[in-house]
Formats: sequence, C-alpha cells, structure tokens
Amino acid sequence: MRIILIIALLATAAGCQNKPDTRSKATPRSETELIELNRSMISQDRDAINTFLKKTTREFTETNTGLWYSIIENGSGPTVKTGDNVSFDFECTLLNGNPCYSGTQTIRVGFSDAGSGVTEGLQMMQKGSDYLFIIPPYLAYGLTGDGGKIPGRAILVYRIRIKDIS
Repeated sequence: MRIILIIALLATAAGCQNKPDTRSKATPRSETELIELNRSMISQDRDAINTFLKKTTREFTETNTGLWYSIIENGSGPTVKTGDNVSFDFECTLLNGNPCYSGTQTIRVGFSDAGSGVTEGLQMMQKGSDYLFIIPPYLAYGLTGDGGKIPGRAILVYRIRIKDIS
C-alpha cells in the first residue's frame, strides 16, 4: 500500500512541473507595440488632466516629469529634501473628486513607499506650505492601483500641507 501511495505522489509531482501553457493563443507584444500603447495611455491621461484644468479656476504648473501643482500657500524655511522626515496633512481624491484617503502622515522623503509624484511634490515645499498636486498614474500607482481605494490607471489629486520638517 505504501508503494502505491509513493508512486501516486511521484506521478502527481511529475505532472506539476513548470511547463508552458500550450493552449494560450496570446502572443507577446513587440517593443514597438508596447511603446505605442504607453504613448496612447499617457495621451489619454493628459487629455483627462487638461479637461480637469479647464473646469477649475485654480492655476496649475506642470513640471518636466508631468506632475502638476498649484500653490495655495507658500511656507517658509528650508525646502524639503531627500532624507528629511516630513509630517504633513493630506487629502487624496481621484480626478473626478471621489475621495480615496486623508489624514496625517510622517515619512522620510526618498525612503518610504510614497509614490514618485508625492515625493517630487514634497521636495517643492517648505514648512507651512499648502499645495495641490495632480499626479498621473505613472507617478502614482500605475496600472495596478493600490489594491484598496485607488484603481489602476488612476489620476490623483493630492492636497498636502506641511506641518513639520526635521
């Protein structure tokens, strides 16, 4: 009986080997196709942001990376830099205004899981600053979202107020 059980286990293990799925009809996309797909998504994001900007009276400026910002209030003192511990209040919504997250957070800039858009934005600010940011997906949570309240390919609007820098 033991021999039959051992043979059955070996047969099962042999059947579980990592083999390609020969039933799949999908073909990998070429580099050119992927570049064009990426361009198309960025273009769609820019169109959505421009539509949003036309509906607001607030003036926004775009950085070289595609991050948009509007200064509500300038702070004073040194500007946030990589390695600083920054405490800030924030509100995060989708571009359509649906709320995602809000609260107070303290992070070490450049050493946290904050998206590159938030990190870039923080490094524009000083203590007491209050800014609005429009963050395209490639500077936020990308194609997948955060697995919670932020869906994949979401354009985010953050309001950040710097409380303290150390």
